[in-house]
Amino acid sequence: MFKRILVATDGSVHSRRAALTAADLARALGASLTLLAVYQQPPGFEGEPDYSRDLETALGGAHALLEAEAAAIQADGGPPAEMEAIGGSQPGRTIVDATASGQYDLLVMGTRGLSRLGSTFLGSVSAHVAAHSPIPVLVVHGAD
Repeated sequence: MFKRILVATDGSVHSRRAALTAADLARALGASLTLLAVYQQPPGFEGEPDYSRDLETALGGAHALLEAEAAAIQADGGPPAEMEAIGGSQPGRTIVDATASGQYDLLVMGTRGLSRLGSTFLGSVSAHVAAHSPIPVLVVHGAD
């Protein structure tokens, strides 16, 4: 059934609950687990004065987030997880593109994230992903 599970995470309470749920599923199904963080691609172009520094800062933040999520999963007895950080200006579209790669069978994500619109119903990113993902999406509600 599900052999490759992708977890979209942004460091919110909801995404932490989603990551732990995905880890439980991966353990029960013998599936692999990949954590995905979408970082804001800095404006400008490679070679511009501040671009490299801004890219390094954004990528470093995404990697720190992924490492924290992987550590939480391990502390909860979950399986080791691969980590992937992808730059994009629209997180929902970037996540859908990752699901369309054909590498994953299931996407797990939280109902709401850290965006300003996150408290509106399902959340703009999770609603977009659920509507456009070519693979099944499990949306996990986290405690407020």
